[in-house]
Amino acid sequence: MNNNQKITAIHHIIVDSVMAIVASLFLIEQINKNDSQVFIHEGTKIDINKDLIVLGLKINLKQYLIENFGESEGLNRTYGALKDMYTENADKPISLTPFGQKLLSTLFIGLVEDIKAESNATIH
Repeated sequence: MNNNQKITAIHHIIVDSVMAIVASLFLIEQINKNDSQVFIHEGTKIDINKDLIVLGLKINLKQYLIENFGESEGLNRTYGALKDMYTENADKPISLTPFGQKLLSTLFIGLVEDIKAESNATIH
């Protein structure tokens, strides 16, 4: 493995670590909001966990940006987007920003709608 490959591998680890932080913050918000590890949209509940949230971010953010901007720039853009999704402040706990809340909610609203469309398609 050459140095550029090593650096890229480390960059992936950094992005994935920040992704885990964002996913954990979203999970905490949903537990506080719904008293359970569920996302609720229009009466439909989806059981969620950190791994599912990370998977959604990997597919819908990281993979998309890498495919559209190349590996190095895609990782940079993913990292920037993830950093914009939460705030660290000395006087209050780490939390999702409105942007982070909207992006993750939109991701799971899309999943709920896909599930509804699939269940409607299978009912005869």
